[in-house]
Amino acid sequence: MAERTELIEQIIEQASAYVIDPPGDDDPVISLASPEELIGAFSHSVGLGFANESPASNDASLLAAVEQIIDYSMHTSHPRFVNQNFAGPDPISVVGDWLGAALNTTGATFEVAPVFTMMESAVLSKLGRMAGYIDDADTEQGEALLPTLPPGLFCAGGSMGTLFALQLARHRHQPDVTTAGSNGDRLALFVSDSGHYAATKSAALLGIGTSGVIKVASDHTGAIDPAALDAAIDQTIADGQTPFAVIATSGTTVTSAFDDLNAVADVCEARNLWMHVDGCYGGSALFSKAQAWRLNGVERSDSFVWNLHKMMGMTQQCTALLVKDPERLASCFASRADYLFQPDKLNAEYDSGDRTFQCARRIDVLKLWLTWKARGDKGFAERIDHAVAMADHTRARIAASDGAFTPVVAGDFTNVVFAWVPPHLRPLQLDDPSTLPAEVRDELHSLPPRIKARMQADGSAMMGYQPIHGLNTFRMICMNTTLQTSNVDAMLAIIDAAGSATTLHSDL
Repeated sequence: MAERTELIEQIIEQASAYVIDPPGDDDPVISLASPEELIGAFSHSVGLGFANESPASNDASLLAAVEQIIDYSMHTSHPRFVNQNFAGPDPISVVGDWLGAALNTTGATFEVAPVFTMMESAVLSKLGRMAGYIDDADTEQGEALLPTLPPGLFCAGGSMGTLFALQLARHRHQPDVTTAGSNGDRLALFVSDSGHYAATKSAALLGIGTSGVIKVASDHTGAIDPAALDAAIDQTIADGQTPFAVIATSGTTVTSAFDDLNAVADVCEARNLWMHVDGCYGGSALFSKAQAWRLNGVERSDSFVWNLHKMMGMTQQCTALLVKDPERLASCFASRADYLFQPDKLNAEYDSGDRTFQCARRIDVLKLWLTWKARGDKGFAERIDHAVAMADHTRARIAASDGAFTPVVAGDFTNVVFAWVPPHLRPLQLDDPSTLPAEVRDELHSLPPRIKARMQADGSAMMGYQPIHGLNTFRMICMNTTLQTSNVDAMLAIIDAAGSATTLHSDL
C-alpha cells in the first residue's frame, strides 16, 4: 500500500497548529451543530458514513474533513471550557501520546516494551511514595531501586481501576473466588451518596449486584459521614449481608469534597474491611504542599485510583491504580498464558501483563513520564495551586455579586457550585434549597438548562450544571491551566446576561 506522505505531513501540520495555538479568549468554545447539520457538513468533504463500497478519498477531501473535525469539536483547551473534570491536555503530553502511538507496542511484557516497563516502574514508584505506600527513606539512589514489582498498574480509566480494586478486595475476602466462584456471601460495599457511580457499575459486573452497594449519607459539602458509615455497616450485618470493602472519595465529581480518610480508615481497620480510595480527581492534590493535607490518611488504605488525565492534563486516558500489597495482583489476576508469560525468558520478572485483567494495553505512561520530566515536581504543584487560586477568585466574585450569584456548595478546593438568581428573587440564600417555596425552587431549577443552551448556541462558554440538594446548579471547575481571572469574570458575566435574557424570553 502506497504511503500518502504529503497527506500525512499536512494532517500533522493541522494537528500541531491546533495543539500549539488552540482557540481561546473570544473564540467559540464550540461551533454547535446538530447531528443533521454535521451529516450535511461532512457530505461536502468525505461524508461521515461508509457505503457498502467505499472508495479511497482524495487528499483534498480528507484535509477538508480534518479541518471540519477540528472546527466542530469541543475545544477543551479553551479557557472557558469548565464543563468536566478534565480539560485541554498539556502539549507535552500530546506529543508523548503521539510518540507512544507511533511506536505502537503494548505494556504487557518487557520484551516488547523494555523502556516503557521501566518507566511504569519509575512512575508508579514515585506515585506510591507520594501516597505513603512506599517508604521513601531509601529512594535517593533513583533508578537503582526501580522494583520488578511496582506498587500498582496503569489501567483504562478510573472506573476500571475501581473494578480491579474491588476484585482485589473480594479476593482477599474469599481467596478461592477466582477458581470456585462466589461462596454465597451476600457482599456489601459502602460508598458515600456523593461517590462515583463506578461503585454500582463494578458491583454489577462482579456479580455482587447493585443492591450490595450501600450509599452512606454525606454532609452538605458531599463528604461522607463516618458515624453513618459505622451505622450502615451494623445494619447490613443485621440484614444478613457481609461487608467487605469501603470506597472513600478524595475529590467528589461535583463539589470536589474530600472524605476524612483517617476516620474511614479507623472504621475499616476495626471491621477488617478493604479500604479503597477514589482519588480519580482529588488525588492530584498530593502534588501541592499546600493541598496535600486533604489526603491525610491515604497511606492507611489498601488501594488508591488516580486519574492523571484530570487535574494533571494528561491526554485521555492516564490512570494509575496503586496497591499497597502489589503481590496480591498476580494471585488475583494471573492466567499464566504460556505463549506469552514464559518464566524462563529474558527479564520475565518485569512482565506486568499477568498482574492485571488487561493484556494488550496502550502505553499511557510515556506522556506522563515525559511531561513530569519536563515540568518537574514544581511545575505539577503550580498547576494545582493555580486551580485552587482560580476557584478562590470565583468564590470571591460570587460573594461580591450583589446577589446575582449565590453559592450552593462554595467548597474550598477547585469546584464552585452556585446558582444564578433572577433580580426579582434577590437576595437569596441557598444553603438548604428544600426550604424554598415550590414556585421559587421550580423557577431556579429550570434556569441552568436554558442558560447553558444559550451558551452552547453562541459558543461563548461550556459549563456544567447538575442537581445538588434537589436543585439544578452551575459547577465551575477551575482546573484548566489556561483559565485566568479574566475568564472567570467573563463567564460569570455571560451567565448573568444569558440568565437575564432567558427570564425575558423563555423560548431561548
